[in-house]
Amino acid sequence: MGTWGFVIRDSDGDAVSAGRGKVEHLLGNFQAELISCLHGVQEAVRLGIGNLVLETDALEVRQALYSNDFNASVAGGLVVELKFLVHVNFNCFQCLCVPRECNRVAHEIAASGYECDEGVEQILSSLPERINVIVADDLSAHE
Repeated sequence: MGTWGFVIRDSDGDAVSAGRGKVEHLLGNFQAELISCLHGVQEAVRLGIGNLVLETDALEVRQALYSNDFNASVAGGLVVELKFLVHVNFNCFQCLCVPRECNRVAHEIAASGYECDEGVEQILSSLPERINVIVADDLSAHE
């Protein structure tokens, strides 16, 4: 079992949306990160975002998005779906691999996914205070 989480930030770094959930049968970290990215991209589509920079701390996810090497893997269906969503919904797309410490907000949200029922995506209307503190710390570190 595992969890997933995402945060969508605007160009100033402010959080505009976030989501989390729990997965009962998870193959591993790669699949969990793909699920997080997929939910985040779906939310970006729902919000009408035209230009997207996807940040992940999983180099495999970035490699999967820019090659066909993972399409036949166990998680290949998720890779193909993610590529399709990106291709048809965004004017400009970039996937960056960032250090784990730059991805703290998403990891905190994912950790709170254990509070969700399995298979139920929860879009957060507001971020919990402990996560707002991390967002503020991130913003002040980049000023």
